[in-house]
Order: sequence, then structure tokens, then C-alpha cells
Amino acid sequence: MITMSTPAGLAYDSVGSGPLVVLLPGAGDLRSEYRFVVDRIASAGYRVVAADLPGHGDSSTASEYTVESTAQAIVDLIVALDAGPAVVVGTSFAPAAAIWAAAERPDLVGGIVAISPHLHADGSLKGRLQWVALKGLLRGPWAAAVWAKLYTGWYKASPPGDLAAEVGRLRTMVAEPARRAAVRRTLTAGRAGMAEKVSRLDHPSLVVFGSADDHFPDPVAEAASVSAELGGQHVLVDGAGHYPHVEQPQVVAQAILAFLGRRA
Repeated sequence: MITMSTPAGLAYDSVGSGPLVVLLPGAGDLRSEYRFVVDRIASAGYRVVAADLPGHGDSSTASEYTVESTAQAIVDLIVALDAGPAVVVGTSFAPAAAIWAAAERPDLVGGIVAISPHLHADGSLKGRLQWVALKGLLRGPWAAAVWAKLYTGWYKASPPGDLAAEVGRLRTMVAEPARRAAVRRTLTAGRAGMAEKVSRLDHPSLVVFGSADDHFPDPVAEAASVSAELGGQHVLVDGAGHYPHVEQPQVVAQAILAFLGRRA
């Protein structure tokens, strides 16, 4: 494994050789989110690059934490790797940025895998209240404890054995004011312009949802809706929450490898 950073400061690990697969974690998480699938994909003949989002983990802080600015960071990463086009795998917040990047630079992206994606803002009263609550709760010294409790609750069927250690790393990140701000601003980034970017997407896609993902009122229906919107396929991981690739990495890795194989 090689650990490096782009000229713009995006930190990443690179494993294996072959066609490029870029893995991007959700907001408030680290590239180690993919720790159980990296080797499974790389051993099948791919170069797998797992990167921290801007302002997260080992990546440099930034002036903006929007979908658009994150999309530019993805573009910069693929250009710096000089190994594209890449299939971009993203979780939660990251698929929106990956789709934005693909719409703007279709030559650099060969496909999208969207895990538990939040592509559009939740305009309901509940969604707006949650947005306001997050902005308030993720400020000050209590933010690390709040984030740890929220994050732990998103694993439903099979929390990983190292969850406590992983949550400890997240708490350390959120305890740092500049990174806490990056997490908060990424989590609450607006989605203005996403519908237009989705309409321009002309790439194969795979959508992966846990059937017990409580980020969505009906994750099964959400999976079908998002895959139809992207014109792709979807996979449901039975019983899993918001991080199905952590709870059931073999199932998700197999789905990703099948998707990569169909593109070959």
C-alpha cells in the first residue's frame, strides 16, 4: 500500500494495479471506511485508491466544502493519478460529488457506484429540522461525542468488530476545530444544481443500499428510485444500515466486482 496526497492536498492510499477504482467515504468518515473491501477489489486486478474527503482525515482543509468543490477535488485526484478513467465508488454525500464530477468531466469517469447516496436535499419539515440540528450539534467540544453516537447507531445488523477503534479515530478528527468545521459543512452542503448534473450523467451506474438504512423513510423504495434516476441497477443488502460495505463487505465487494466486470 502506498500513501500519498495530491498537489491539492487530498490524501489517499493506493493498492494494486490495473484499471482505476476510486473509493470516497461519506461526510464525517475516513478512507478506512473501505478497509474491508479494498483488498477484495484490488486482488481481482484493479488499482484501488481510497481517499479522504477535503478537510477530513489526512487531507488538507479547504475554503469550501460543497458538492461542487468536492467534485473538483475528485477531478484533481484522477488527473494527478494519471490513470483514468476511474470508476468512482462513493458513500452517502460522496456520490453526489462523483456524479457532479462525471457530468463536468465525463472523460475522467468510467462509472459510478453509489452506496447509500444522498443525491438531493430533503425538503420535508423533518429533513429541514435535521439539517438545522446537525449544524448546531456539530459545534463546540461536545461535537465529537454527538457524532460518535450518531455514527454508531447507523450500523444495524453486523457492526464490525473494530467499530470502537474506528469511532475513536472519528472522534479525534471531529475534536479538531478545523476538521469539525469541514465535517459539519460537508454534512450540511446544499444540493442546488444536482438535478441538472444527474440529467447529464451518461455513465453506467450501480446503487447499493442496506435494507435497514434509517437515513431514508423507505430504503428499499429509495434504492429503486435512485437507480431509475441514474439509469442503472441496484443491489439491496439485507439487514444492513447506512454502511453496507462495512457490515457485509463480501456481498458489496462482489456486487462492485460484477459491475466492474460488466464494463470490461
